Amino acid sequence: MHVPILELKDISYQYSDHTVALKNVSLKIERGRKIALLGNNGAGKSTLLLHLNAILVPSTGHMLFRGERITYKRIEKQKLRQHVGIVFQNPDSQLFASSVYEDIKYGPRNMGWTPEKVKEAVDAAMALTETDSLKEKPPHFLSLGQKKRVAIAGVLAMDPELLILDEPTAGLDPYYTKKIMNILNTIQNENRTIIISTHDVNLAFEWADEVWIMNDGQIISSGCPTIVFQDEAILHKSHLEKPWIMDVFESMKGPMKNDSYPRSRNELLRSIQDEQKSRSLRMV
Repeated sequence: MHVPILELKDISYQYSDHTVALKNVSLKIERGRKIALLGNNGAGKSTLLLHLNAILVPSTGHMLFRGERITYKRIEKQKLRQHVGIVFQNPDSQLFASSVYEDIKYGPRNMGWTPEKVKEAVDAAMALTETDSLKEKPPHFLSLGQKKRVAIAGVLAMDPELLILDEPTAGLDPYYTKKIMNILNTIQNENRTIIISTHDVNLAFEWADEVWIMNDGQIISSGCPTIVFQDEAILHKSHLEKPWIMDVFESMKGPMKNDSYPRSRNELLRSIQDEQKSRSLRMV
């Protein structure tokens, strides 16, 4: 029987100031997925992500890890965090060691691995995130884009099966945004799921194979991006716009009622070229 990595059942959360941030959220996180979480400010995205790593404990409802209910005992939380890693929006909140290498090594070393396995994991994480050349530098001297890659490397070195990133491209220019997304494409596989929180509908549309849209503490839509982003009412309610690729494609073809939209700039250009060829043939 197939068991999700995590399953949330009717989870609600209320902060100490009585703000209700989550309202009866239920969802399943399967292996091998690329998931984008979208929603307006205050929708509850960060609160939801902090529950997935057991940093926050739900006010009501419960969570299952590999089919077993989490009771939030210390040993359970430690086990969960060996498999579910989170990279915060502000990398300064998780970079603290004297050098990049020591920072990335911190997690694997605390998992009780042998020195050889720790070194192998750190070296592999640095290679994947292209942080090898930064290994001796103090993290606080790095640029924002470099800090974000080091923060990803620190979590990746622990080899999580679920990697969560809160606004991984926030504040980055297009060059570093592309670098971050290339890293995520490289490390995602059939055994590892990646969840990102983002305000960028275009990034989510091209990258994700599943999107969740939140509003007022609830997930109001989820599924394939090409289907979810066709729902104008959902987009309006969440203060989101339709991805530009869908707008351009619809200007050529008209509104679609299926998932046959191009998902990237290159796919769109091929569709335009095919359309031009088709028109030329009809005119002959």
